[in-house]
Amino acid sequence: MRLAFIDCSIAGVSGDMLTAALVDAGASVERVKRAMVSAGSCISPVKVRIKRTEVNGIRATRVEVDTEDQGGRSYQEIVSRLKEITLPERVRDKVFAALRTLAEAESRVHGRPLDELHLHEVGAADAVADIVGACTAADDLGLFDGEIISSEIAVGKGTTKFTHGSLPIPPPAVLEILKGKPIVGIDTSNELTTPTGAALVTTLANRYVNIFPPMRVISVGYGAGKKDFPSPNFTRVCVGESLETPEAQEIALLETNVDNISGEIIGHTIEKLLDEGALDASAVPIIMKKSRPGFLLRVLTRPKDSERLSRVLMRETGTLGVRLMPSVHRLTLEREIVKIDFKLAGLKFRPRVKVSREGSKLIDLRAEYEDAKTIAERTGVPLREVIRAVEEVARSKLK
Repeated sequence: MRLAFIDCSIAGVSGDMLTAALVDAGASVERVKRAMVSAGSCISPVKVRIKRTEVNGIRATRVEVDTEDQGGRSYQEIVSRLKEITLPERVRDKVFAALRTLAEAESRVHGRPLDELHLHEVGAADAVADIVGACTAADDLGLFDGEIISSEIAVGKGTTKFTHGSLPIPPPAVLEILKGKPIVGIDTSNELTTPTGAALVTTLANRYVNIFPPMRVISVGYGAGKKDFPSPNFTRVCVGESLETPEAQEIALLETNVDNISGEIIGHTIEKLLDEGALDASAVPIIMKKSRPGFLLRVLTRPKDSERLSRVLMRETGTLGVRLMPSVHRLTLEREIVKIDFKLAGLKFRPRVKVSREGSKLIDLRAEYEDAKTIAERTGVPLREVIRAVEEVARSKLK
């Protein structure tokens, strides 16, 4: 399974540092920069620079957003403006979730409802650009198709100046966001983790660990902070594959026989079941009593969903009963979807490829049909040749 480990135990995390680390790990500079400029400029004009630098002798990437904007606008205004720009659905969902996390933390700190709250630093164009940049970079690396894990989150001490006065470190909004999450104090009089960085990590990460997770590292990215510390001031991101042994999954198996509905209804029912959360659904032609042709419908589901999906099956097919076989177990290979760089007929593409592994051993891979179809339509190359070419390139890169 695709796995990313965000290491913010060294010098904390900010929006620009996380974005830079993801770019340094391999996310497209052009795509991230374009998204940041578009998002930031819908608030106030911004200029974005993504450049190479060094931190304590280690090569890193730095992201800088220049703007004269000072924030001070409402949460609703920020959301309204962002809705006017085009973002992939998964990026949009993460962006709005991070913004919501920020706004709710500020609301609790200041004791004001969201509709009366004005965001200052966290509502400025550069903070909005950082949020969109980090989410875009994570999507470009294919991290939303796998798991994102975070380390303990480092925080400093002392006080720092904000628009509305001096505040303690870590800032109150940071502590609100990190409630229930593991933090570690670093003996430095600096703000290490910012509200924007905290909101991004808690939005993107699925869980937290205090040591590196078992993984096969493919790329490492270092995102440089703005200040020079005696210790390395960067956020580190490791991208690779999980080496955790898959456990047997407990599932339920639903079955029913039908003989009085059309193939179109069968197809619609399977799509409906999958949309409703079934793990898999299939139809097998069978001969029923009195030699009537029919179908055996089988559905794999999580045990908690078995009753609900049984009702979907009865409602869509009209069957009078569904056989439920609980506590079925299955073992699965580690699966992920990765994007690869691919050239054909003088054009560049980033098609998705479904990959299955057993530990670190590559078992199989398949080009994503919709992406291959798009490439075939744009290049005029037959679909079967596109699929073969994509899979050959993927196999050479993913061994």
